[in-house]
Amino acid sequence: MFEALPLEYSADILIVDDTLANLQLLSSLLKEQGYKVRPANSGALALQAVAKKKPDLILLDIKMPEMNGYEVCAALKDNPETENIPVLFISALNDVADKIKAFNVGGLDYINKPFQFEEVKARVATHLQLKAYEDDMGVRIAQGIRKIEDLNKEIIDTQQELIFTMGQICETRSHETGQHVKRVAEYSYLLAKLYGFEELEFMKQAASMHDIGKVAIPDSILNKPGKLTEDEWTVMRTHCHLGFKMLCVSKDTKQRPLFKLASTIALEHHEKWDGSGYPYGLKGEEISVVGRITAIADVFDALGAMRCYKPSKSLEEILVIFQQERGRHFDPDMVTLFFDHVDEFVAIRDQYAEQE
Repeated sequence: MFEALPLEYSADILIVDDTLANLQLLSSLLKEQGYKVRPANSGALALQAVAKKKPDLILLDIKMPEMNGYEVCAALKDNPETENIPVLFISALNDVADKIKAFNVGGLDYINKPFQFEEVKARVATHLQLKAYEDDMGVRIAQGIRKIEDLNKEIIDTQQELIFTMGQICETRSHETGQHVKRVAEYSYLLAKLYGFEELEFMKQAASMHDIGKVAIPDSILNKPGKLTEDEWTVMRTHCHLGFKMLCVSKDTKQRPLFKLASTIALEHHEKWDGSGYPYGLKGEEISVVGRITAIADVFDALGAMRCYKPSKSLEEILVIFQQERGRHFDPDMVTLFFDHVDEFVAIRDQYAEQE
């Protein structure tokens, strides 16, 4: 035996029938069950009533003038705002074809006339309960999605905090860099934006980790004034793979996308367009977009900065070098973007200038 939902629920039911006696009969029956009832004696009036306030359930006659029940139901199901309202057809039509058509246009049930009162009450109560369960499930799913989003945000925030801390360690470890990490991050963000790369904030955070592997390089090599020996240079070049190993904490790129991006940058930022770079001698588009972006950002900043082993170069000298390295060291398209917006790169350099 099915029971109506509790009176405090007060479900709103729209009854659509062009016969006044049927409207009165169903209205009286359902009001006794504690439901709020709205009658409509035509399809057009039914749609107006739904537009004014969505009911919890609709009892819908089929044979009506001007606009029949099939047309009303189809209109409701074509509208995203009303497609989820349960529609129960009420009709004296008994042919299987009529019932199939009712279900095909979106009806959930079919009640034959003349009405059996207990059947009407049971079916109405059942579909209201199903709708309530469906609505509750939708709320629970939405809450679950919000929790997942919150957890994902927490993961990303944690990654960013770790990245920031590691960047500070890198700057402290390599005394000559100063603001280098910040400038490379900003240059990379700008070039990525110009290139159409979508994960811009990730790019900025990840690019700051390009040289993290240098924390494992001995001080005698990292801060040596003058040119490195061949053996020392071999050790220095290992910072790319060391950085990759530090940052590649998981193969789960969906859970740790920032670390994945940072590990790729650490590994590839010294690769060159013509294949003469290290550690793997990647060539052209074998180098990731983020690796090619960071290469330009890193070299632009390194050339303009004074280091313990070299003097700084002027902007004019740097631009000549970039022209020479177009298609050799650097992706030609990215060099074009760099030259088209060189004033913006210089503005970043000035903003994060070394403190005296």
